[in-house]
Amino acid sequence: MSSVALDPCPALEDGRDYFAPHRPLTVLGPSRSDNASPSNITRFTPARETRFPSTASRAPDHAFWAAPAHSAASLQFLGWGLRNFSEHAPAVRQSDEWVYAVIESGAPTLVMKGRSEQISAPALVLIGPGRPFTWRDDPAQTTKMLEWRWRRPIHPAIAQAQADAVKHFTLAPSELAELRQLHAFTRAEVHRGDSCSDTALMGLHALLEALVVRISECSACDPRKEIVARAVRWIEAHLATRQPLARLADFLGVSPATVRRLFREQFGSTVMKTIAELRRREAERMLAGKEVTVKEVAYHLGYRHPHDFSRAFRKYTGKLPSRLDAACATSTGA
Repeated sequence: MSSVALDPCPALEDGRDYFAPHRPLTVLGPSRSDNASPSNITRFTPARETRFPSTASRAPDHAFWAAPAHSAASLQFLGWGLRNFSEHAPAVRQSDEWVYAVIESGAPTLVMKGRSEQISAPALVLIGPGRPFTWRDDPAQTTKMLEWRWRRPIHPAIAQAQADAVKHFTLAPSELAELRQLHAFTRAEVHRGDSCSDTALMGLHALLEALVVRISECSACDPRKEIVARAVRWIEAHLATRQPLARLADFLGVSPATVRRLFREQFGSTVMKTIAELRRREAERMLAGKEVTVKEVAYHLGYRHPHDFSRAFRKYTGKLPSRLDAACATSTGA
């Protein structure tokens, strides 16, 4: 994960004036809940059918939700799905909103006045309200995006950033998965639009910004080490698991082959050898106690029979657990 500085803008080969005034987007039709009444209308309304202005360069219908005009809601806009920026470049935006964009696939170019940068997926882009910008793309290329626009940040680390801030970070697979899930939850909540939606969206906003800050703080870190560290913590808490590799892969959200590769890279060993070593350490720790038997240790570590545990313990330590147990008891008695 790395933050990339934006370089001076190269010449725009297509000759478009990206910063000329654009006709604003219009929304047709009512924006209300199906069962709206004075008692249940909330600030957040369900997504509604939208149409772009009918012009010669009309863009296709894109998937998005927008808050009602003049709404004081914190969440102003959600966007998702495929975009073709080469044929339908969006109008330059500068508003009071903070933009959080996730590039799921593709490599669009973020264009600003005097600056531009091509951003390859998977990436997270944070754009402050004081920065006019638009997107463009190579001909015949499409970009898959997720987007939130909030009136103001709530996390201090983002709130203290300059209004014209622009930052972007390469995402690890697990981070991309978390952002996708948060966006799906946010879409579901604005569709629901009930009396709990304000509270729910506030919580989703906090989760989003906490994840953004964590990604920014770990931009110089190796995400593989963090994944392996989480894997080791999970193993230590689940030493009795009968199918550790499959369960660990489920927990991490990756394939068993990826787990094997990460352990080879980080430890130069296999997952099962690492699990065996952690079980040995836990067995020695337990057997050093006063009131734990070999049978109890075996069952605690997931062995079906104490003999299986004794055999494995001897293989890795060269001694039987019963002898260690007896030695500890003698030492304690002395």
